Amino acid sequence: MAYSKIQKKILELLLKKYESSKTYDGQNEVTQSFSILPEKVFPDYNNDFTDIDKIKDFENDIEILQINSLVVISKKQDRVSKITAISSDENWNKIRTILGVKDRNTRIKEEINFYSNIFDDSSVHKIIKDFCKTQIERLQGGKIAEYSLEDANNIIALLSFILQNKNEILERELSISVLANSKSWESKYKTKILRILKNSGYFNSLIENCADEKEVNKVILEECNIFANPSYVYFKGNGTIFFENGNITKTCSEIPFAISSASIEKINSFEITDSKIMTVENLTSFNRINNSDTFYIFLSGYHNSAKQNFLKKIYSQNAEKEYFHFGDIDPDGFYILENLRSKTSIAFKPYKMGISELENYSDYTKTLEENDISKAKALIDKGCHKEIMEYMLQHNQKLEQEIISWKLKV
Repeated sequence: MAYSKIQKKILELLLKKYESSKTYDGQNEVTQSFSILPEKVFPDYNNDFTDIDKIKDFENDIEILQINSLVVISKKQDRVSKITAISSDENWNKIRTILGVKDRNTRIKEEINFYSNIFDDSSVHKIIKDFCKTQIERLQGGKIAEYSLEDANNIIALLSFILQNKNEILERELSISVLANSKSWESKYKTKILRILKNSGYFNSLIENCADEKEVNKVILEECNIFANPSYVYFKGNGTIFFENGNITKTCSEIPFAISSASIEKINSFEITDSKIMTVENLTSFNRINNSDTFYIFLSGYHNSAKQNFLKKIYSQNAEKEYFHFGDIDPDGFYILENLRSKTSIAFKPYKMGISELENYSDYTKTLEENDISKAKALIDKGCHKEIMEYMLQHNQKLEQEIISWKLKV
């Protein structure tokens, strides 16, 4: 016969109680019974305002389980007070068949073998190995794995794809490619995957100064070339782009350009005639700023691998130029500068990010938050931007770059 969702839920809870017991492990010297309260399945069962028809349907489901010799019902004043499993090996096996599950010990062995086979594969990324090791330790320690085998299989498939991915791919394309469903990534796996990637420590240097969880997730995925929407690099200045297909594009300072991340790989060379190249942290300042003889690139906060590749491509043919970075005068702004230098190996100089700007625009400064103070002290400890950091701490000030680009119309 076909069992209802309510009936299966009751049997599932009872089986879980049994397989978590000393009786199941063969360590109990006394006879145990395994029971649940009706409220465990139907929370409003004893509520005076619950629909009487729903109560009758629920009680009918339980009575059928009793008729089929799977449970015994206890009652008080004509209401179900307790549901107790009829405990025997035969009955537990019958319940497993109804639920479509295997014996817990069998399941544990299968899960350990599943994770061990992947862990032992020398070609597997360390993040996946660590994930498998954690699950094995949980299972061997008497805990359940964090995910069902079906979910674990999909998680490992997603991690394998993401960690090897070299080309830009959109999130929905990733979902279809790995899960054969355009919505499964967003609805079921995105949060799980990001938690694993974040906790791996692999991206710590990249995300240590992100403002919030949303930015952390965006930075991690974009570092793996995964985007919610196509990614573009914005720039303006005087130069010539030579593409591998023979096309040539002239750029100028009066007209901003945007090029997709995927197209960066199709650039053979990028000759810039301006003597200075400047990255800009925020879009407002990028739109406002327009110094002569300067080529501008919009970073949008922390730069991803696509923007790093773009900068490296430019530097490879324009190493003799002066390189500057224009960002917020706060600890995050200087972390972005340091990250930019580290990831591109280009000696960017800070532009209008000094004490004089804090003094000249003190009316527009904001007070430091706790996070700012921690980051400023960390930069001082690293020997980075010591003078400006100490000034910020002493005067409890920071300044957003937009006021500078607006006031000076630099």
